[in-house]
Amino acid sequence: MDVNDTDWRPGKPDVVDREGPVPVYVQIAGFVKDMIERGELAVGELVPTEAELSGAYGIARMTARRVHRELRERGLAYTVPSAGTFVGRRGVTPSPYVMPAYVVIARDLARLIQAGVYPSDRAIPTHRALSKQYEVCVDTAQRAVKVVREAGWAFSRGARGTFVASPDQWPDPEVWRKVIVVACGAGWAEDATRQQPPDAPDFSRGASVGTNPRHQVLGNRVSAGLNYALDLRS
Repeated sequence: MDVNDTDWRPGKPDVVDREGPVPVYVQIAGFVKDMIERGELAVGELVPTEAELSGAYGIARMTARRVHRELRERGLAYTVPSAGTFVGRRGVTPSPYVMPAYVVIARDLARLIQAGVYPSDRAIPTHRALSKQYEVCVDTAQRAVKVVREAGWAFSRGARGTFVASPDQWPDPEVWRKVIVVACGAGWAEDATRQQPPDAPDFSRGASVGTNPRHQVLGNRVSAGLNYALDLRS
């Protein structure tokens, strides 16, 4: 197993006071609220499931269910049957310029790789190290590293960790920008075709993929993801 892989758990374990006057489910709902305010959970992202909350805080599934209900009653989340509980209010579109925490970490890692801070064939920080550095849950760091690996910036060596790929495997800059936009959600995707927000590229000319077969596959995948994101808003 890759040393970076792990199930969801809080980046900084929150202490539940089981003897105090505040119900446990209310305390945990407060912890999730803090994660949302810190940007660890963006609007539209899944709230940790009942099973994940149960495992992370040692609570019964019924208590975890009450956490979700508390978040809904506070207007912080909504539930879609058979799909899960999501951050935000049903039908409210998030700001197109709010970048999820895992995307910020992935973007930073790519910039550091490009700058040579993490040289080729050297390990990048583990999920746990990134979790501590960015003060996010380990799952958020895991998602960031997954994005970096899938784009071609890095590759896994199993139990040894994730290592920087050679420059010829890195994604074309335009393709990488599209990866970031698609990861940020449908709001970013729509605006990327109409206007150029700060640090966002103009995608009206399409992506330049290059000759690397890996990049061609990535470009096709990203184009499909971008079209799907746009379809969500039509």
